[in-house]
Amino acid sequence: MSQDVLRTAIIILLRLDAGNLLQQDDGKASLIYPDRLNAAQRTLLFQSMADMQATTTNTIHSVEDDFHLQKALDLITYGNFRRNARFPTAVTKGPEYPPAEHFPSSNSTLTDGYILLKEFRPLLRLMILTQLHVAGIGPDEFTSCLSQVETVTDCLLAAFQDRSATDSTAISFATFNQVLDKSLQNLFLGLPRVLGPLHSVKPLPSEKPPSSVEDAQMLLRELFISPIKTQHPSNGLITNLPLLSQLSMALPQDFPIEAQKSLYSSREIDLRQVGTCLSMTSTAKIILVSGKSASEFVIFGAHFPKDSSLGGVAKSSVMFQLAPVHRAFHTSEETSQIDPGLSTADSQLEFSLKDEVLGVVTLALQPNSTGLFRAQGKGDISLTFDVDSVEVFSYEGEFVRVDTFE
Repeated sequence: MSQDVLRTAIIILLRLDAGNLLQQDDGKASLIYPDRLNAAQRTLLFQSMADMQATTTNTIHSVEDDFHLQKALDLITYGNFRRNARFPTAVTKGPEYPPAEHFPSSNSTLTDGYILLKEFRPLLRLMILTQLHVAGIGPDEFTSCLSQVETVTDCLLAAFQDRSATDSTAISFATFNQVLDKSLQNLFLGLPRVLGPLHSVKPLPSEKPPSSVEDAQMLLRELFISPIKTQHPSNGLITNLPLLSQLSMALPQDFPIEAQKSLYSSREIDLRQVGTCLSMTSTAKIILVSGKSASEFVIFGAHFPKDSSLGGVAKSSVMFQLAPVHRAFHTSEETSQIDPGLSTADSQLEFSLKDEVLGVVTLALQPNSTGLFRAQGKGDISLTFDVDSVEVFSYEGEFVRVDTFE
C-alpha cells in the first residue's frame, strides 16, 4: 500500500466521512462557520495536490508524521469488521494490519512544496460547477454560461496568487491555508458530487454488472442523477449562476442561495431605497455592487443575516469582493456590535465590520455613483470605483439539502 494510494483514499473520504476521519481543532467549533474545513483538513488537501518533497526513508516516524496514515489504517480495519446477523453484538474482525511505521509515512506535518496554478485552475472550475449540487442545481445547468464560468474561475484563482512570492506561478501552503480559512471556507463543498457515487452504499440500479464500457458509463450517469432538481434564480444585472456558486463559497453552508428574491436592481443609485431594503430584518439579505476601477471590473457586496439590526452586525455577517479577485471579510467573534453597521450619514450608504485580520472594513456608496472600499489595519486597502449597478436580494426558507452523494 503506497503513500500515494493511501493519500488518494483519504482525499476521497475527506468530505464524505470528515467526522470520523479528522479531529476538530482543539475540539472547538467556529461560531461563525461551523462547517469550515479545519486545519488538518486544509493541510491534507494541500498535500494531496502539491509537489511535495518527501522525507527520506531512513527518517524515524513520529505519531504526528503518521497521523493521516494511522487514520486510513483505522478506517480500513474498522471497515472490515463484520456483525453476525443473528447476534448483532458479535463482531468478526478482519485481517490485522501491521503498525503504521511499517508503511511509508504519510508525512502529515509536511507542508513544503507548491501547487502549480495552471494545474489548480481545472479543479477550481470543477468546484464551481458542483458547488450548488446540495441545493439541487447540478453541473448541467451551467452549460449555457460557460464563458461566465471561466471568468469566475479566474477570480477564484487570483485569490491564490501571491505576487510577492518568489514563484508567482505556484501556491504555497501559507497562501492556500489562509485563503481556505478566511475567504473560501466552502470551496470543496462539491467533492461529494464528484466522488459520491464511488462511495455510495446504495444498491446498483441493476443486479447485473455492466458488460461494456458504454454500460458502465450509463450506470455511473444514473448514480449521479440527483433526486431533487431546483430551478436556479434568473440572471440579474450583476448575478448569474457561476457568480452565485462563487458567492456561496464564502457563505454558511446552509445558506439558501437558491431561494433568491430581488428587492432592488438598478443602474441608478437610490441610497434611500437601498437603505430601506436593507433595513428589513425578517429575512437574510445580500447587496451586490458592480463597477469599474481604472480599467478593471469590480464586484463588492455584503451579507446581512436574518434578524441583524442596524445598530450592530451579527457574527455571521460577511463582506466580500468577487471580482477581479475573490476576498471575504468576516465579523470578528469578539465584536458583535459595530456602531453602526449601516449608516446613511453624510448622504452616503456605508457598511462596516471589524475583520479579525484586516481590522475595520468599509464599503461606501455615494450619490454621485462612486463607491469606496477600504480596509484599515494590517495591510491597508483603499479602492475607489465608479458604480455601474446595485442589486439587493432577500433569502428565506429552508436550505434544500441533497445528500444523495454522501
